[in-house]
Amino acid sequence: MDSLLLADVGGTYLRYRLGSGEAVRSAAKGWEEQLIGVIATHSQIRRVAIAFAGQVSQGQIRSAPNVPLAGGDFPAELRRRFPYLQIAIENDLKCAALAYQHHLGSDSIAVLYAGSGIGSAVISEGRIVRGSQNLAGEIGHIRYRNAPFSCGCGKTDCLELFGSGSGIEKHRHFFQLGAGTPDVWLTAGSPKEREVAAEIVEALAFAASLMITLYNPSYLVIGGGIFEHNPRVRDHVKERAASGTFPPAWKGCRLVDGDLSDAPLVGAGLLFGGQLG
Repeated sequence: MDSLLLADVGGTYLRYRLGSGEAVRSAAKGWEEQLIGVIATHSQIRRVAIAFAGQVSQGQIRSAPNVPLAGGDFPAELRRRFPYLQIAIENDLKCAALAYQHHLGSDSIAVLYAGSGIGSAVISEGRIVRGSQNLAGEIGHIRYRNAPFSCGCGKTDCLELFGSGSGIEKHRHFFQLGAGTPDVWLTAGSPKEREVAAEIVEALAFAASLMITLYNPSYLVIGGGIFEHNPRVRDHVKERAASGTFPPAWKGCRLVDGDLSDAPLVGAGLLFGGQLG
């Protein structure tokens, strides 16, 4: 029987699976009680590894601009309810980077994901780049351009406001845009929709070029729901990224699609394997 529960907690969805079984997807709302319910009904679970779409440091959730939180210290709550559990929790993009390090066989990897938010992670010389509080990679919250609405972190100039799912929805409501996707807006949208779609491409191309120029990875993996569901946007971002990147860094980097299924879950599965940098 599988004793390991893997979970990927995002702003929109919760994904989890027991060991190597099939992944289950549900809405992220109430994710804490969902996971508690899974553990309570599967007595064989002894280890829980969580890839979390927020800021994690020293085994605790520090902040989560895009993830619904019912309480505070979820790992501590798990330990209180199930004292026999071993628990590991890490930022979801750092988990994805671990998965791609294994998948691509390279110790120089950067990942850029655009989903509910925008996040990144870097593995350099085989180790995760962390920063003093494990906050390295929060590219979605760098200063980019002023917007007429606020990011989940409270700022009004975050890159995330222009290239993420949450930012797109804020544009949609503020400017009363149609129900189409950014791909549809690029080719068949109103003038304002085309303008917003062009801004999405520009923001994500800027993020990609920034990652390559700053970190000089052998691979930059671009993934997440925005890229996955908007192939035209993805193609435009690939074309635009080169012009904004330091040329020697661009020549040394391979830009690849995030085609590894459930990469954060795969990476979470490595957290107990001694491969966490």
